[in-house]
Amino acid sequence: MSAADAPEESRSEPAREPDAEDLLDGVAGGDRGAVMALYDRFAPALMAVALRVTGSRAEAEDVLQDVFARVWREAATFDRARGTAAAWLVTLARNRAIDAVRARKRRRGHEDDLGRDEPVTLDAPASPEATVVDAERSVAVRAALDTLRPEQRAVLELAYFGGLSHSEIAARLGQPLGTVKTRIAQAVKRLRDELARFSPGGGASS
Repeated sequence: MSAADAPEESRSEPAREPDAEDLLDGVAGGDRGAVMALYDRFAPALMAVALRVTGSRAEAEDVLQDVFARVWREAATFDRARGTAAAWLVTLARNRAIDAVRARKRRRGHEDDLGRDEPVTLDAPASPEATVVDAERSVAVRAALDTLRPEQRAVLELAYFGGLSHSEIAARLGQPLGTVKTRIAQAVKRLRDELARFSPGGGASS
């Protein structure tokens, strides 16, 4: 029996990258490498959140810096029972961005108090959640993908992002068709379970 045909359980599993929750635990313990790993993983999505709320790249960059400074100081306050690390990070970015817009409004209000009749209003919709739903979904999917084993993620990306059939994936990877189907099924189930845990706005602490 070839190595490819051996049961999944009999082969050693490749090391998986730590999930975001584990990285936050590391940050809480003073691991600077963990906070850098979180930055590399989530900075683009959090920047998108801040940019959509503030409408200003300069303000969004300031928000991002503030968020990770707060992560470094307050990682120990993260509670796994209240939501995922991804949701917590998005909430931090969203709340800090809203604060930045409100501060801008107050500054402009003071500056224009003597010369304007119309108050300065926020351009963002009444519900801030509506402005970041796409970014939150992106963070959730990224976090869920990071929980997959490398071989599961490889077949899933070829199937859903590469548009290949199961047979084509098997041929490209030189693996039995049954192995490919099993890995895809396992990956889809894992993603479904992980995304079910991520309820936007439900349970993330601020």
